[in-house]
Amino acid sequence: MPSTSRTAFAAAVTTMLAMGIIYLWGLFAGPIEAELGVAGPTLSLVPSAALVCFTAGALIYDRLLRSLPLSAYVALAFALAGGGHLLFGLAPSFATLFIGYGMLFSVGAGLGYGLALALASRAPDSLRSILISLTVSAFALSGVILAGLLPMVFAGMRASASFAVIGAALLVVGGVVLALTANTPSFAAAGSPDRTTGRGPFLSPLFFKLALAFFVFNYAGLMMVAHAVKLLASTGAPAGLAAAAPMALNLSYVAGSLLGGRLAEATDARRILAAIHAICAAGLLALLTASGAGASLAGVAAIGLVFGSGASVLPVLVGRYWGPERISQVYGAMMFAYGLAGLLAPWVAAVLFEGSGSYTLALLSALAACAVGAAASLTITPVDTSRPVSRHVEAT
Repeated sequence: MPSTSRTAFAAAVTTMLAMGIIYLWGLFAGPIEAELGVAGPTLSLVPSAALVCFTAGALIYDRLLRSLPLSAYVALAFALAGGGHLLFGLAPSFATLFIGYGMLFSVGAGLGYGLALALASRAPDSLRSILISLTVSAFALSGVILAGLLPMVFAGMRASASFAVIGAALLVVGGVVLALTANTPSFAAAGSPDRTTGRGPFLSPLFFKLALAFFVFNYAGLMMVAHAVKLLASTGAPAGLAAAAPMALNLSYVAGSLLGGRLAEATDARRILAAIHAICAAGLLALLTASGAGASLAGVAAIGLVFGSGASVLPVLVGRYWGPERISQVYGAMMFAYGLAGLLAPWVAAVLFEGSGSYTLALLSALAACAVGAAASLTITPVDTSRPVSRHVEAT
């Protein structure tokens, strides 16, 4: 691999490790609530806004990446991410938390996620799937590593002071990424809409089938992100075992993202998506029927595997059907499915739990989504390399 490709890959992984801090909100929620004297329901508006703004950043990153010099884009992403933390850290209030973390940082994190994926997608054909898998896995690996380190690093420190330190660190990391990408060419303008079909990829049946699969994987995964600990506790699991649910979810996410891209390259879309839907259904059924905490934890781990694999499988499939040069554009638009799942899954699970006293209905809703996604995925046609990419999109 050329040296410029190696440094671009290093920049991608570094960016993902930095932006993965978005998954660590739970570590700071309690201290922030105590420092600001804000009620829990009010404070919950912040991570909700963060999810929406992260999705917005992921939706617009391709257009910005192709409109700005690469150095300006990197500076913008890290300035938003670091500056958002610093805003709350230096002037702590609910308003600066909402604007700084809930909006500025989260848009920056979405832009950073897109940047990392775009850099990994530029790899040679023989390495693209594995580098995408490694890059995506770094996003969750960041949560695993930092979840163990940050409580020790920030012990005894006010939440706002912790945010100031994180903000400064993100700016430093941004400087590192700028140095790593100094010799990396900027991204060219996006291609024109499909000339054979007369439409862009976002109106094709294939796009919606892949987006539906992505929604299913994220719906199940984000439900576990929000409710896995409470779900295991509701089954009578010991507190220590229930608290292990996020670790099981994140480690399985890393494993899924590492394996998914390579498996997607080795088989066709129907087989890989059918397999992931089957694992998702198995995990949900384990949670629905488990008689012990161990089986429930295994169900959480299975869904973590699904959650992670979707993040690396979908970019590879997008590259297969639309070409590697359009991965950023098409997968970026597909992130709307992540945002929709993030808005619905935690809320639906909470409402159904409050109404019924158990997570049965919430898990059944995910299982129903899984069945619909699997049925749609089975109608996707394999790639025929004798025909142009546009014909695949039109025929699928």
